[in-house]
Amino acid sequence: MKRVIGYTVLAIVLFLIGFFIARNNSDEIKTFKRTQILLGTVVEIQVRDKDEKKAEEAISKAFAEVKRIDDLFTTYSEESPVWKINISSDTIIKIGDEIYNLLILCDSVTKISNGCFDVSLDNLTRAWGFYTDNPYLPSKTEIDSALINSGWNNVKLIGNNSIIKKKNVGFNFGAIAKGYAVDKAIELLKTLEVQSALVNAGGEIKVIGNDWKVGIQHPRDERDIVAAVKLENNSVATSGDYEQFFEVDGIRYHHILDPKSGYPARGLQSVTIINQSNTFADALATAVFVMGKDKGMELIETLYDTEAMIIDEQGKIFYSSGFKKFLIE
Repeated sequence: MKRVIGYTVLAIVLFLIGFFIARNNSDEIKTFKRTQILLGTVVEIQVRDKDEKKAEEAISKAFAEVKRIDDLFTTYSEESPVWKINISSDTIIKIGDEIYNLLILCDSVTKISNGCFDVSLDNLTRAWGFYTDNPYLPSKTEIDSALINSGWNNVKLIGNNSIIKKKNVGFNFGAIAKGYAVDKAIELLKTLEVQSALVNAGGEIKVIGNDWKVGIQHPRDERDIVAAVKLENNSVATSGDYEQFFEVDGIRYHHILDPKSGYPARGLQSVTIINQSNTFADALATAVFVMGKDKGMELIETLYDTEAMIIDEQGKIFYSSGFKKFLIE
């Protein structure tokens, strides 16, 4: 009888130990993450939570939101609203709220950068073959022809979700859509009461919570980082000449095109922007890349809550006045 009681007590003790271990494990915050190919890049979403089911459901919903943005702004699908806008022959085009509101922000970045940011360069992007797996060096005639049918001066926002654009002008939101998708995914995660998360769309990154350490890719060594920053409820975006490029006779031709010349912008390797809005940071990184170090940094210093790290064509690094407070030494 005593042996039975002993075994029973032992079983109860072991059960209680197991119960407390399980309870402690369930209370432990873990990081859940997944990746998908969207927006022409690898999108990673991480959620820190105690509840695996809650975290996984939140990640799935966030990916669905990124997919929605991808479908909205892609120029590869005939079902895309942007594709339909681009081929429209109407003088006045009525568009959806979301695209119109993003065009308002694009207009602002275009103006503050003196035209160095431009989402109406679809024809120019096509002339360089960046829609294909084999981009190429076009002739000057091809570039000049594409420039005629490109440029923000051929677009006018007239309110009531309506625009006027020259018939053959096309939009390409590649320089801002990833940042916008990141912002929208983070907004959705917040509505789901996620307290700690990170969304990364090919280097456009935003976080919820603190203690997030983010590496910034080295522009000449994809296996290395050039710097690491700490983000707390903030975002970072990088534009570089290493994302899409090809070389001819030792010259690198990349996808960040100067709206004025029609050729790839010269003088820099990458631009990293820190700002609360990843949409704005994404667009601004491209604008500053085209503007160049001096004019770009001058603009950054006039903007509230905005910092930049610029790497020039020699690999020299320049920081805005407040960027170093984000650096992890």
